[in-house]
Amino acid sequence: MTPAFGRPIRKLWGLADDATLLNHGSFGACPLEVLKAQDILRREMEYQPDVFFRDKILPQPGGTALRTAIGHLATFVKATGDNLAFVENASVGIQAVLRSLAFSPGDRILITNHTYNAMRLMVETRCAETGAEPLVVQIPLPVNRDDILSRFREALTPNVKLAIIDHITSPTALIFPLEEIIALLRQNGARVLVDGAHGVGQIPLDVPKLGADWYVSNAHKWLFAPKGSAFLYASPTAARETQPNLISHFVHMGFPWSFDYIGTRDNTAWLATPAALKFFQDLGPDDVRTYQKRLIATGSDLLSAIGAAPVGPATMSAAMRSFILPQTRPAAADEGPALMRRLWTDEHIQIAANTLDGKLVIRISAQVYVTQDDLRHFAATLDRIGWPGRA
Repeated sequence: MTPAFGRPIRKLWGLADDATLLNHGSFGACPLEVLKAQDILRREMEYQPDVFFRDKILPQPGGTALRTAIGHLATFVKATGDNLAFVENASVGIQAVLRSLAFSPGDRILITNHTYNAMRLMVETRCAETGAEPLVVQIPLPVNRDDILSRFREALTPNVKLAIIDHITSPTALIFPLEEIIALLRQNGARVLVDGAHGVGQIPLDVPKLGADWYVSNAHKWLFAPKGSAFLYASPTAARETQPNLISHFVHMGFPWSFDYIGTRDNTAWLATPAALKFFQDLGPDDVRTYQKRLIATGSDLLSAIGAAPVGPATMSAAMRSFILPQTRPAAADEGPALMRRLWTDEHIQIAANTLDGKLVIRISAQVYVTQDDLRHFAATLDRIGWPGRA
């Protein structure tokens, strides 16, 4: 029987017992039993590497253990294995799409000011290589659904060749109205890549129904898989032009098989993904999300009481939520990381914090090992120690 959520269930992870851990969203946390499954796979790999790679990994008639594993994940997101490839993380998947498409001067690649910094850098680099230009949709804080859609309508131009849209933003934890945004982009002829790094596990997913050309998500965050486990979905049309970042023996097979083996690497995080899926499903996805929603509601009340303002309505958040800390002046770029370091070093509390649109933004994550007491402790501590330029 699975222990009750909160402190009793924490023993299923190897987490620091004396810490308040409210930043699951950044790197995830893999349960001990999933790590054990990965360790068994690693021992099998090292026992007879030749058999392991040739029988389990290299594409072959009849399929492989790797294709079976991706099939389980595909079923979970309502897709098929022929449209999913394992990648190490969302960044790898997004880079593969950017490298697969040809861009020319005059083309635009659309992102937003909420886009994850690594993705922004990828877009800027690809634009510098090809002569294309970034188009950044500015979405100020705080914001609501209608504001976001209005900003997209105002920014769109016919020369947007690719739009990279967050499903759940990293710095602000906002669930974007994705289906409406995709519909707007389609009207302008844009291809759509969804950065769903925080999607799988945090919210129910029917990836094909969203209508994007590509969707990428990290299984190591909210689905409890080992680090280095993510997937890239490509629609049947997009699959024909999607190539891995590294070209290797099976490139002639096309997507997704060309992604399966691009040289010797540790594939055990991918092979252990079914164990993570089982762990998540044994917890009960509906129960998990109900518990997380209650935690976020509690955290919202506690932080609002000390002056923090949510970046958006509760309906636009799931297991993460971000808040603006009121300041007497614009936030400096280093104030978010500095606040994070102080909270961890002095108080053993871990959150996420950054600066966006001149505002100091903090983000909390509600995972099943978090308790309401953890949130009370954080809010009381933040109120006691304050933050830079506190209003």
